[in-house]
Amino acid sequence: MIQVYINNEEVVSNKEFTIHEELLNTSSTILNNCYPKTWETTKDYVSNFYYPNDYSNCEIYNGGNLIFAGVVKNSAEISLRPTEPKYCSLQILDYKTLLSEGQTLDYVIPEGTIEDAIDSVISAISSYGFQKGNIVLTNGTDIMAAYSTLDKTPYDVFQYIAEISGSKWFTRMIDKTHTAIDFYSPELMNNAQDIEYNTTYFENNNIVDISFSYGTRDYRNKQVITSDEVFNDIDTIEALRADGSQNTYELLQKVATIKSIYVNGIKQTIGTATDKENGVYADFYYSFGTNQIESNIVFPANTLITITYTSLIKGRQVVVNQDEIDRISTLIERNGTIARYETRNDTSSNKALAKIADSYIKFKGTPEINLTITTQDNDLFEVGQQAYFNAPIDELKTNYMVKSKDIQITKTGNDGIVFYTYILTSNFDAEKAINFFDNQRRKRAGNIGEDEYITRNIDINSRALIIFDTLTTEEIIPVGDNTLNAPLNAPFIE
Repeated sequence: MIQVYINNEEVVSNKEFTIHEELLNTSSTILNNCYPKTWETTKDYVSNFYYPNDYSNCEIYNGGNLIFAGVVKNSAEISLRPTEPKYCSLQILDYKTLLSEGQTLDYVIPEGTIEDAIDSVISAISSYGFQKGNIVLTNGTDIMAAYSTLDKTPYDVFQYIAEISGSKWFTRMIDKTHTAIDFYSPELMNNAQDIEYNTTYFENNNIVDISFSYGTRDYRNKQVITSDEVFNDIDTIEALRADGSQNTYELLQKVATIKSIYVNGIKQTIGTATDKENGVYADFYYSFGTNQIESNIVFPANTLITITYTSLIKGRQVVVNQDEIDRISTLIERNGTIARYETRNDTSSNKALAKIADSYIKFKGTPEINLTITTQDNDLFEVGQQAYFNAPIDELKTNYMVKSKDIQITKTGNDGIVFYTYILTSNFDAEKAINFFDNQRRKRAGNIGEDEYITRNIDINSRALIIFDTLTTEEIIPVGDNTLNAPLNAPFIE
């Protein structure tokens, strides 16, 4: 029995509708000619009006099992002609839409493991009904640099974490009020049963059809990622001479952090501009992102000042799949390089840039083979699973990831015929299209540097917006390519 409820009221609609589920995009369905089931008693479709408020909750059940839960998002035009029926057509989005539409984040994820970062974001959005699901990562203990979530949506941050960890993330409905966030390394995704190419498999699984296609819509075998500013992997050492008249000195490059300063061989104390403002004494002060340092005194002329520091430089990472370049070159008898270029300013780490570039090549660096499998009344796969195809031709024999799933329902009285259509991809590329609400905010500045301020926005009584500059980094000792810790619970000044 197919049952649809909006705001706990049972409604009916056209006999056919489809629930579309995807890995990254928000799952959705369209209910055409929708109206309360109680109208079936009076058959008065003209005098009554039905138009549920936007963000009304919607639940769809099949045989008593919840198969979809979300919110009313949009309606088609509703006729006001006196003789026309007053029902409506509705677009329903699942609760994943709240990851892009809900409140943006405005705190700093401190330097820590990938899994800690995921936990932090999920904790921040728990009031929306999201909770930690399966976090199955080969590199979950890898360290992620301190990251500012200011003005980024949870969707943005989850996508960034997935890119630098080479993982896949998706949502999973638990019940009508709770949604799980799952992260998997591709090789650790749940395995569904193998797909076989024989009559027995088709009959036992009610297979209507299996077809395949291949494409190079987003293919590349060379990926170039650039960034305006990243931490230099090699420390810079500069030797300056005081002129006896000034106490500020210009360096050749912008400063990320200063490791040491020596004056005529004697080690000096170092502080940031914030330390100076707070009354902390140091022999030298500097500000993140500038090329100037300031001493507390004016040194005599020709005094030798030696500075060792980590600089900020333009970043550029290039990753290639040489086997693919050679393959295409052989086929076309000319240069086989297919390149993509992208600027990413959401990280200050060369290591993170390299991981993003490597992730692009890993998932978009081979031609994408798509399997389309349709079954009748047999839910064979879940989005986010992987399955091996024991295919009749060698080119198709590989693992595939379930990228999307359509549930096409045709109601017949109280019952229904259900067709499931799955799209599986060989290169595990999760993107079918850019998420409608994802405006690439994650590609703006994300990693924070020493002595940087992170503006925090506080809503007061839903009417006033007060901005506090209270979050700063605390330490001045970098670890590898990573930026420095920033306090999460900085005090608010009222």
